[in-house]
Amino acid sequence: MTTFICRLKKLKANSFTLVELLVVISIIGLLAGLAVPAIQGGLDKAKQQVDVSNIRQSGLILFTDATDNNGVFSTNANSSLGVFQDLISRQLLNSTKILSGNGYPAATSTNNLQAGNIAWAYVGGLSTSDSGQIPLLLSKGVSQLADTVSLSGVQTGWKQKGMCVYRVGGSAEFLKSGTGGAAAGSVNLGLGGTSVTNPIYQ
Repeated sequence: MTTFICRLKKLKANSFTLVELLVVISIIGLLAGLAVPAIQGGLDKAKQQVDVSNIRQSGLILFTDATDNNGVFSTNANSSLGVFQDLISRQLLNSTKILSGNGYPAATSTNNLQAGNIAWAYVGGLSTSDSGQIPLLLSKGVSQLADTVSLSGVQTGWKQKGMCVYRVGGSAEFLKSGTGGAAAGSVNLGLGGTSVTNPIYQ
């Protein structure tokens, strides 16, 4: 019996008290709470890079088509859906995955492509000889091109977080809201004062 009591006293001496256990749990909870925003930021950054890759590939297909068409980008439709359906019909585009983006799921096949499967708006009336800074493709929701574009009315895709852009010059990037001298909720397209009145096909 005395051996049992000795062992019980030894066990109590080596165990945590309830207060110590609660302190450890609260510290773990606090650290997890601090880590969640950092993890979310990393996930957003990864999704942005996927979208930049997709818009770049879409733009390269349009650029290849323009090269075969005396430098003029597609004018065969008045919507981004029509432009990409035209590329599919001419067998220049065989995967709908590159048309998808944040908030726009990829179509299951080229036969059932819908406007809701295309994340990119198309700027019509451009040619390869236009300024390389002018966007050819950009995230849907923007209705005009200017040095600074407000995202306040954008309800799809990245909303007010920013937008993806593919330029006539071949560069693709994610423009984060509030950077490059733009106010929060706006992006700086960096057109350098170039006036662009071309239609934007959603």
